[in-house]
Amino acid sequence: MTDIHMSEDVRTALGEDGAAKAGAVTLHHAICLGCQKKIDPEEPVNVVVRIGGRIAHIRYAHAECHPSALVEIPEPRTPAGPQAPQEGAVMRMTAATVDHGGSVLPVLVAELEAPVFLVATGARDLVDVLASHVLARGFSPVGRLRHAPAPAQQWQAACTAPDADGVAQLTVTEPDGAVFYTGTILPPDPWVAWVERYGWAVLYVGKIGLAGLPLGDQPARTRLLREAAAEGRLVGARVPVRHLGRGRTDIGA
Repeated sequence: MTDIHMSEDVRTALGEDGAAKAGAVTLHHAICLGCQKKIDPEEPVNVVVRIGGRIAHIRYAHAECHPSALVEIPEPRTPAGPQAPQEGAVMRMTAATVDHGGSVLPVLVAELEAPVFLVATGARDLVDVLASHVLARGFSPVGRLRHAPAPAQQWQAACTAPDADGVAQLTVTEPDGAVFYTGTILPPDPWVAWVERYGWAVLYVGKIGLAGLPLGDQPARTRLLREAAAEGRLVGARVPVRHLGRGRTDIGA
């Protein structure tokens, strides 16, 4: 676990529960608030709380780049609500096949490399910014992996066939056409077959902790997903997936 430091002002602003959650993370490929470079999980970091109106963004920084502190930022002119990850937040997408009550389903798991939280400063209740974002766009909380969650209307995904190295290109778009994710995935062999069979994949979002697992360790991925669901850290939806030819992820084509 990363060595994380926070000032007394930060601890007071977050409250006991918020401070515990902000400090109990391991930062894989996190981006430093100060220098905008990656944070090594083994080096100490400071927690910086950027407050604008009633919303506080929790960010992390190298110890030499920024002290642990409360930083006032201009209050948004529009009402505060679920927001997309801040610039500099890196999303990780993992493809897996997961048993749901006896049915094996194709799954995509989106999680931020470094957690970004929102906290209502009066309630001091941390909310994962990525989960909050998709909940406002048709996703639902997931408590158990027994059935596929309901479809998210007008979300779309397109995936190319894996190349010789097993790498596929994936693009996921939101109902308004905004790009939620575009990049690569390493789908296990059965994943493509299940997508072709169903025409969709289950997209899970939350703080799961898949970073660092061996690529082929499907049982470990399933275990972490089940734990996240049981602890209230998982939201999900079914998203249509178009399986395209090599090298194309143009959803509108």
